[in-house]
Amino acid sequence: MALQDLTPQLRTRLSRLERVVGWFVTIATFLLLFGLAYYVYQTAQRRGWFLTKMPYFTFVRNAAGLTVGDRVRLMGFDAGEITEITAMPPEDQYLNVYIRFLVKEPYYGYLWEDSRAKVGAADFLGHRFIEVTKGTNDAPTYALHELKELTIPEAAQLVGSNGLVFAEEIYEPSTTNVIVHTSEPLSHEKLQKAAEQGTKIVQVVNKNVPVKSPKWIWDDKRARYKPFGKDKKEDKGYWLRVEESPALTERLEGVINAVEGALPDFLALTNKLTRVLTNAASIVSHADELLVSAKPVVTNFARITANLSGPKGSLGEWLLPTNVSLQLQTTLASASATMTTAQTNLNLVSSNLLDSLENVANLTSNLHAQVQANAFILTEISELIVNADDMVQGLKRHWLLKSAFGQGTNQPLESIIKPRIGNGK
Repeated sequence: MALQDLTPQLRTRLSRLERVVGWFVTIATFLLLFGLAYYVYQTAQRRGWFLTKMPYFTFVRNAAGLTVGDRVRLMGFDAGEITEITAMPPEDQYLNVYIRFLVKEPYYGYLWEDSRAKVGAADFLGHRFIEVTKGTNDAPTYALHELKELTIPEAAQLVGSNGLVFAEEIYEPSTTNVIVHTSEPLSHEKLQKAAEQGTKIVQVVNKNVPVKSPKWIWDDKRARYKPFGKDKKEDKGYWLRVEESPALTERLEGVINAVEGALPDFLALTNKLTRVLTNAASIVSHADELLVSAKPVVTNFARITANLSGPKGSLGEWLLPTNVSLQLQTTLASASATMTTAQTNLNLVSSNLLDSLENVANLTSNLHAQVQANAFILTEISELIVNADDMVQGLKRHWLLKSAFGQGTNQPLESIIKPRIGNGK
């Protein structure tokens, strides 16, 4: 049906519908473009398309497992990516493969002069990755703050300013003695020493003014910064020393070679093990025979242990027969009775001895009492002895008894006791 054949009401409704459809398509297209732009922006932000990237390079022995576009890591983060892998000229005897990679901000600020590029295995399929290490000493690879080259007088006027430090190392001529270190604050003493060594221009960094895109790169040979960024395509960037581990294929090849070298010894070991197992089987068969032959011994041993564990003490019955045991018991009973009788007699003897001692004690006590009672008993005894001596002397002089005593060869004995005269004085 042609449009002119429609009624005015239908044509009005159709035109309204067309406008609604047009607005819907326009809004949908706008939303689609907005979503696409947001996705691109997020992807670019995630991949660091808007971030500043600084170039670095290194050399490896073997490029196996490394491809352009691989991520470069720093402390576990994706800090950049590999942009170029090229073989060195054949006449170069020391460097094999040139690898260039970019490190995005802020990660290049962690890379200093002592940073290294480590190449390690990423998986068991032979892939490898590059990981750069954080610097801990020396100077940053790129000047992260505003850098100026000043004469000695100009630098002397800025001494004492906050944040101004040296951006280079100054050495004594023909020596390795450092006069000025990087990141050392400005001082008149250091500037005077630098002037004495012939230095006219010094590099100074203002740590209070960071830069968005570094324009100075560290020069290892001159120990100072040099301009960077005039031709980024031709400028390779900063050289990081490499610490490379062998590729997984090389490791596997080494393992295989080691296994092949050890295989003859392993086969010899298996042969020895086979002989040992054979000998072990024969030993087991002999052990079975020994067990069969030892069965009577085990039976006898079981009987012996049964006798030993008997309630009457079978071992005692072996050592001491029954009659000897009875006689020994009788003897022990008699000995016990004898000991009891001896103990009783000993008690009786000790009791009698005690009585005798008591009698002797009484006797000596009585004697002592008599001596105390008769104070002149010794005098009387002495007089008795003197009188007895006089009597014997008189008998010796008597004519009837004189021959009974015989003639003495010596002088007559005299009494050593002098007789008392008168009343005993």
